[in-house]
Amino acid sequence: MKRFFKQPLKVSFWSLIFTFVVLSVLLIDLEFFSNTDSDFVYTASKVYIAIALPVLIVNPLFGLIYSFFVEGYRKVIFILLHFASAGTISIYAFLAFMFRYFVPFAP
Repeated sequence: MKRFFKQPLKVSFWSLIFTFVVLSVLLIDLEFFSNTDSDFVYTASKVYIAIALPVLIVNPLFGLIYSFFVEGYRKVIFILLHFASAGTISIYAFLAFMFRYFVPFAP
């Protein structure tokens, strides 16, 4: 692990991959199971969202910090990708929170 964290390109790259995998599971797979009336699926999706959302907020920020240590032309690309993913996830989390607790016409 010491060698892995000493290579910021690998840390930044795998942080980005992990973010996209978790987000795709969150958005695609949970939407696929949203039509079922099972209590297990409902509870499992709530638990997954409760665990995945903090990870999705912290992980791109962690990758963004490591992106500043990447050398070469890839530095700008990684910084922009991590910033875009962190911004998108933050807006998604904010909207989910607002619609859940403060908007009266929310589902």
